[in-house]
Amino acid sequence: SSNAIKVADVQVGPQSFEKIRPLGKGDFGRVYLVREKATNRLYAMKVLSKKEMIQRNKIKRALAEQEILATSNHPFIVTLYHTFQSEDYLYLCMEYCMGGEFFRALQTRKTKCISEQDARFYAAEVTAALEYLHLMGFIYRDLKPENILLHQSGHIMLSDFDLSKQTRSMKNPSMSTANATNKTLMTLDTKACIDGFRTNSFVGTEEYIAPEVIRGTGHTAAVDWWTLGILIYEMLFGTTPFKGANRNQTFSNILKSDIVFPDSQHITSQCKNLIKKLLIKDENKRLGSKLGASDIKNHPFFKNVQWALLRNQSPPMIPVLSKTGADFHRNKNKTSSSIDISKEESIEPEADENNPFEGFDSMTLIHDGNNY
Repeated sequence: SSNAIKVADVQVGPQSFEKIRPLGKGDFGRVYLVREKATNRLYAMKVLSKKEMIQRNKIKRALAEQEILATSNHPFIVTLYHTFQSEDYLYLCMEYCMGGEFFRALQTRKTKCISEQDARFYAAEVTAALEYLHLMGFIYRDLKPENILLHQSGHIMLSDFDLSKQTRSMKNPSMSTANATNKTLMTLDTKACIDGFRTNSFVGTEEYIAPEVIRGTGHTAAVDWWTLGILIYEMLFGTTPFKGANRNQTFSNILKSDIVFPDSQHITSQCKNLIKKLLIKDENKRLGSKLGASDIKNHPFFKNVQWALLRNQSPPMIPVLSKTGADFHRNKNKTSSSIDISKEESIEPEADENNPFEGFDSMTLIHDGNNY
């Protein structure tokens, strides 16, 4: 996106919003649909409990999420508008994606899966978003259908960045030559931005976890290309390729089993080839390990994709609001305790090295033009 972001002093606080209902619940926070009283605009408000974050040593995660969202400016990454804090909570006020979770949209279809052509569209958008994050020096690490939201336009948006890591030393991408079907192309080597960056923490959703994460050998950006392979497979077949009866069986399958393609849907050899190359168990041989996103974009499966025009194309599924105004967002925990944001007051923490939340900036991000 070419939109410029300007950072301003925060212009709102918890009392500027009216809570409508819960949208979801995370590890140490909740997400609510809220309405800004002054403008009537709807937002998704992520409210994180400071107490829970301290107890579970998750402060760095929240600061990382704020940094990623505040510096990201891309049509397929959820937009952040305001951040602020009260005595007990941190707040991230984000774009509300009316279509809810992509995963839920898949579940509403009779077959729980989509055609290869439609899967290519979403895989291309996810690839473009991952390429951007890698250019910024972030590894996403938690790509799964629940974290892919559907914008009201039908395009996807990645959300939930509390598992992502930024490399210590940001490098500039380099230009490399790639040979795609005998044409020599100059491609952007996004791998350079995160080269040599490994992290040992064990995160992700078990059916999506890459072999190197299970082995505990540390992992690089190649972990995101593995999860893209799982995602494409699930879009096509309605299940993940290594799902076992329990966690240990799933992990054993991820480490040892070959991919089997069900007969439920006929897919092209290029599609099978892409999935196989993304799901190579050795991260150093996996597609994406040489030039990053360029390896994936140059694969024959994506031959006719016009990468620069993705956001202008008509998506296969457009979310439709029901007559009741309900959307596809789930509220798993109907009885969960609710946070009354109307009684919370903004604070601007003192500069104090003992305050773990000093690094969480209160700000309003002004975006020139909308993404859609």
